[in-house]
Amino acid sequence: MGSNNSPSPAVDLAKKLAKGADGTYTLPNGVKVRINPVGAALISDVTSKIKDPEVPLWPNADKPDREGNPRMEPNPDDPHYAVLLEEANQQRAIAMIDTMVMFGLELVDGIPNDDEWVKKLKFMEKRGMLDISAYDLDDPFDREFLYKRYVLVDNNVIGMITEASGLSTEDVKRAEESFRS
Repeated sequence: MGSNNSPSPAVDLAKKLAKGADGTYTLPNGVKVRINPVGAALISDVTSKIKDPEVPLWPNADKPDREGNPRMEPNPDDPHYAVLLEEANQQRAIAMIDTMVMFGLELVDGIPNDDEWVKKLKFMEKRGMLDISAYDLDDPFDREFLYKRYVLVDNNVIGMITEASGLSTEDVKRAEESFRS
């Protein structure tokens, strides 16, 4: 339970931030944003692109087939399958966050003209801590996404977008856990 008797830390944060008459919020770093709800259908379509791995089969000698060979049966308890399933779940959570970041957060004043944040991302990439090679830093959408995802957005902002989008508490927890990693 949040402070100020609100049901959510995201609501508490929204109350603390300076909300302008035009619906903008000023984040602690001074950046002005507008929080927009993200449609559940969009999130669902994006996350559904990430498929679960195939359940491995194992030969069950106690249940032979017609030829007397062990019957092949699903083995959802396979440890390698559990790892692959967890990776798919994490990828879905990241895809959900990426969707919320891109569609749920509007930069009122655009991306800062200062490229210091780009230099820092490149520094992290050079040291093998981040891979931004799939992004074109000359493309305005790629730049906006990188700025939002890696510089601007934290768990509190994700919570505000989630709250505005009407997602469940379970969705929020999954997203926040993924964002931390």
